[in-house]
Amino acid sequence: MGKTAKLEFIRRLIPLCLCVLGIVGGYFFMSILSSLLCLVAAAGIYAALPHPSAPSGAVRPISQPPLIVFDLIGFSLGIAFFSLAIIGMSAATGGLALAALLALLPACASLIFFAVAVRHETSWVRFFGNGFEFTQFGLRVRVLYEELKKVEVRLWQASGWVAWFQATIGSLGRKSAVLLNGAQSTNTLVFTRQDGAKFTISSELLPDLQRILIGMDRAGAELPEGISEWQRKKIRKRRERMYGGPPDQEPETEQLDVARIAALIEHARRRTS
Repeated sequence: MGKTAKLEFIRRLIPLCLCVLGIVGGYFFMSILSSLLCLVAAAGIYAALPHPSAPSGAVRPISQPPLIVFDLIGFSLGIAFFSLAIIGMSAATGGLALAALLALLPACASLIFFAVAVRHETSWVRFFGNGFEFTQFGLRVRVLYEELKKVEVRLWQASGWVAWFQATIGSLGRKSAVLLNGAQSTNTLVFTRQDGAKFTISSELLPDLQRILIGMDRAGAELPEGISEWQRKKIRKRRERMYGGPPDQEPETEQLDVARIAALIEHARRRTS
């Protein structure tokens, strides 16, 4: 987990603790004013800490519902059930104390909603001319096109709640990163690096897919499996118009320059002899 993701968790956990402190403290030992000050401080910390900003041109995952909804659910569960658990275990005995202990289960579910919000705040992908940068939970990995083993176009299909879950949660593994648009059916680009790491992105999220494919072709990488031969020719023609001849023509140009220099040297030698 990167620094930005840790800060986003702090943005949520400190206000949660302050709210629980205000409620539990107000029940046991704090005045009403002190409890209100804890709640006000919690809201101030949540609002004051700066949100992470994605770089220019970066594509973020789509959040359904909006991120504020995940935070509200997380705070509602955490404040209600953590407070209930602490007060119940402190003031009750027997079965009531056990019931209060069980309240920690829904209370801990608040951390899941916070994790979803943090993931969306600190995850994005940005493409360059020679590769792309995938950021998930604040951890960045830079992948060059020449490091790719293969690129595929896959149709990803799932039922409504599965599609929502996959687009919302994504992937937590070090060698797997997912950025989907949340639709039940989406065309995805699957980039597989030589070490087996996979990066899956919905093509509908990419604002300029043709530019990405042109960059891959210019870098000498194989174009994605699953596109037609007509599309491949179109991409190569567009790249040649933008940047000149294909990469494999560069060595030929160097060979012509070497041959021209050798001919000039031979011509000068003949004149001196």
